[in-house]
Amino acid sequence: MDVIQLFMAQYALFCLIGVVVGVLSGLLGVGGGIVLVPILHAILVARGWTPDLAFHSALGTSMACIVFTSLSSIAAHHKNNNIVWSYAGAMVPMAFAGSLLATWVAIQANAFYLALFFAAFTFYAAVQLCLDRKPVSHKVPGRLEISVVSLLIGVVSALVSIGGGTLTVPYLTMRNVSVKQAIGTSSVLGFPIALASTVGYLYAAWQQGSHAPDSVGLLYLPAILLITPFSVLFAPLGVALTQRLPVKVLKRIFAVFLIGVTGNLLWSQLAG
Repeated sequence: MDVIQLFMAQYALFCLIGVVVGVLSGLLGVGGGIVLVPILHAILVARGWTPDLAFHSALGTSMACIVFTSLSSIAAHHKNNNIVWSYAGAMVPMAFAGSLLATWVAIQANAFYLALFFAAFTFYAAVQLCLDRKPVSHKVPGRLEISVVSLLIGVVSALVSIGGGTLTVPYLTMRNVSVKQAIGTSSVLGFPIALASTVGYLYAAWQQGSHAPDSVGLLYLPAILLITPFSVLFAPLGVALTQRLPVKVLKRIFAVFLIGVTGNLLWSQLAG
């Protein structure tokens, strides 16, 4: 009975995570990986997985969930005219290429160093959310700048398993794009970044013969099957909340949460 209750609690937690990821995806333009990775890592380590296998699986599983969440977020933002398609179309190809390249690097890399990179990036994101600085307006970027920036966004996003919003939103706001449209446009980039990374993890796992428990390659199926429907369902709610809630306060609450879960991730890696 205790075992059954444990599994039920874990699955209920996945559903709750899906709700949180969906709302954050629509509200802040983040794919959700910055929340999913440390939480999934903690759950898998608690189930007896090695920290190395748990972290790589958390990265791949997170990206698989973002594929579906981003589609829901894109549809909702498009309905509200929050997407600048000229920017999105120019950024997608290089973001996809960067994500595909970085996924291959992430699979080969030691999970401990990936965790350190993830922690450093997450801490930086938390600080930026707390400061909530208003960017200085700049001129419209040229094609070369957009290509280089998009490639870097794809690379960093795949390494830390995020949809790209943490990087894309600040960049677009510095290029005379409103915050709401920057968030909406960022959601478009989330799909190719997550898709490239998911395909990369599946191919690498198949090539290397890697297979984690209850998984396809390194993609943990219980998490994907339970998190995805709720994240898709609640992403439009996050979009709607951008019109009503004080985003500044929510960003700071989110920042504190990020620091907490990242601390737990680092602790589990050091302890392991």
